[in-house]
Amino acid sequence: MENKPSLPMMKSKNLQARLMLAFSALFVFCVLALSIFLFNILQLVSLNDQSQIVFEENRRVYQLEAMLKHYHMGLQNYAISASSLAEMRLSALDRRIDETLIALQEQPSAGDPAPFESLAIQKATLSDLAAQIIAAVDEQDELYYEDQDWSEVADLSLETNALFTKMYAEIGVVRTAGVDELDNLSSQAQTFSWFAFAAALLSIPAFLFLALVVALIVYVQINLPLEQLARAVQDLKNRQFKPADLAGLAKRGDEIGQMAQEFLQMAAAVEQRTTQLQQEAAEIRAKIH
Repeated sequence: MENKPSLPMMKSKNLQARLMLAFSALFVFCVLALSIFLFNILQLVSLNDQSQIVFEENRRVYQLEAMLKHYHMGLQNYAISASSLAEMRLSALDRRIDETLIALQEQPSAGDPAPFESLAIQKATLSDLAAQIIAAVDEQDELYYEDQDWSEVADLSLETNALFTKMYAEIGVVRTAGVDELDNLSSQAQTFSWFAFAAALLSIPAFLFLALVVALIVYVQINLPLEQLARAVQDLKNRQFKPADLAGLAKRGDEIGQMAQEFLQMAAAVEQRTTQLQQEAAEIRAKIH
């Protein structure tokens, strides 16, 4: 006898389980959609940071190439001018080139400072050659015209030209890689941006659909049965209740079904009691008459 209530109690959990399942599905969908959206946004932020680093590196690479060209031209023209002002300009360019190479080595976008280390080594060699050219030009300027011998300057110039050509080629490779990396980052950003937009765009109607489904489940599983029970109460009050009206509802294995069964039992008891009272009243009237 003590085990009988366990079955209705187990069945009474069905409605709660269905509602929890519906709300859990809605919650999981919201979390999933939000996670996808936030993941894409975070990826966009990360790609934007990387793009800024690559862009800054490319800017410095272009700046380095421009300064090297000015440095190259300055060395070629130094033999003509051989002035202290030209030497000061070359010295200033030399320092700026070194500073740019140091900055590129400290924070390379691809995480590989090897190309810039190679350029720094070649730049050190170039500075030595430039110093030798300046010294050789100054030495020849101090001689009389007929005693001057510019062969050493010419040899040094050829060597520096070859070194400049090699550095230009390596800078061109770095510059091309930087442009390709920017294009790749831009392409990835467009992809993640599209996914973020699609997630935001699709999650709204999907969320509304799921919310509508949950609302329909709540309405069909709770509101309509409660309204049916309320009408049954009114019918019982007006003595118009028919047990068949709640027959389908009483077959449910949840709390609503248990309420319907108990209401039918109560209605039957009320009907039985009403019939008994009517019979007793009829017997009393018969005795009086």
